[in-house]
This record gives sequence, structure tokens and C-alpha cells, in this order.
Amino acid sequence: MRECIVTEFWKMKRYSVIKAGVAMMVLSVLMSFFYSTANTSVGWDFSYYIHEIIITNGTYFFPVIITLMAVFVISRENTDDTLKSVLTVPVSYDSLLAGKLVFLLFLTVMFSICNVFFAVIVNGFLGLPDMTVLTVAAAAGQILLSNVLIYISVLPLIVLNTFLLKSSVFGAAIAFVYGYLGTFEGRIMNWYPVKAAMILTDPLCGSGYDLGDFTYQAAPAALVLGICFLLAILILAVFARRRRIPEKETESSKRKTAGKTARKKGW
Repeated sequence: MRECIVTEFWKMKRYSVIKAGVAMMVLSVLMSFFYSTANTSVGWDFSYYIHEIIITNGTYFFPVIITLMAVFVISRENTDDTLKSVLTVPVSYDSLLAGKLVFLLFLTVMFSICNVFFAVIVNGFLGLPDMTVLTVAAAAGQILLSNVLIYISVLPLIVLNTFLLKSSVFGAAIAFVYGYLGTFEGRIMNWYPVKAAMILTDPLCGSGYDLGDFTYQAAPAALVLGICFLLAILILAVFARRRRIPEKETESSKRKTAGKTARKKGW
């Protein structure tokens, strides 16, 4: 699998869609910037600005971004008609897909770094207080962890889209709705994967909403993300196996057919 991951890094310079991902990270920062100009009773500072960026990433942008990246990266061998050539190398289809998913994790980290970089630049123009080395480092950790957890929450959708829908349009549309539902608040949302990612990384998650005596808990959030990760692995294993079996059956049937034909010619 290591060779598959290294190969994806070599091909990264040809992936123009990555520029679109970076642009959407900039839009996330700018949308949070417009929120900060609203005349509310909230005292805005750099930490609260990062809180808004995490919400915007999780509910509007990042599920769509990582799904688009996944559809593009995973489907390259099919669109370029190079899958047959790749599979002649002694590498399994499972390893090929696993390498691409690890590469998507790297893209998640890269987009998170870009997100922090642009957030610091925009806050320089905003002039929000309390932006220090420590708060920037804390913000970097929050955004990075939040995006990684959102990637895990979207992972089952990515795997299902790879084998069933095979469409960037439908995949991105479903990912957008999936992320947008994370804007809702309530007890049941503690078990919603996208909201769970924000609960684990943002201490202000749910603030400003009247939830009564209920507060979001970290344990259910961590549990549901663990289930998402295991579910993605299970779906990947099942569909990858189904994909291999027809290929083996086809090869064996070809051998049988060829053998029967050869005997017929001999008679």
C-alpha cells in the first residue's frame, strides 16, 4: 500500500481540482468573516472567529470538498482507462483504494493548514483581539482535528459513492445535505456524525441555543465517529470483494470456454 500512497503524491501535481478545494477553504474563512461583521451581543475575538470557521467548515464546505476530492482521486484510473494496467502490477484493488483514502487524509491536513493560514490573514484585517501565538496554535489544532473527524464522518458516504453512485454531482449534493443537517441543535444531534466532530473539537458547540439542562457529551460523539470509521472499512471490504469475484469468475469462464472450443476443433 505504501507504493500506492507514494504514487498518489506523484500524481498530485496533475490534480487541478485541488485548487478548487483551496478556493473553497478561502470561501469558508470569508463567510465566517461576514458573520463577524453582524451587529450582535456576542463579543467577537479570534477564538470565537475560529469557532465560526469550524461551524462553516463542518456544515457547508468540508463535506462537499472532501467528497469531490474523493470522487476525482478514486475515479482517475477509470476515467483515464488505466485501471487494467495498474492491476497488472502485483497490487490488490483493496490496497489501491486504501492508498487513495490515506492520500485524502493528507489532503484534509493540507486544506486545514490552508484554512488556518487564511484565517490568520483575514483576522489581521479584521483586527479581532486575542490573536497570539498560543491562540493561533490552538486554532490550528482545532481546525485540523475538526476536519479530520469530519473526513471520518463522511467516509462511509465516500465509499458508498465510489461503488454505487459513481457521480461527483450526486455525491457532492448528498454531502452538502449531510453537512447542512449538522446546523440543527438538540439531544439527538449528539449522535449525528458531523455534529459529533464539532462537539469533540469546539468547546463553544451549541452555545447560543437554548438546550435546557442538556449539554453535548463527548462520549457519544466519539462512539458515533468510531462507528462511522468501522462502517466505512466494512463497506469497503464488502464491495471490494464483490468487485474481485466477477473478475475471477470471468477469467475461469474464459478458460473453460477456450478449453471447450479447443477440444471441438480437435475433433
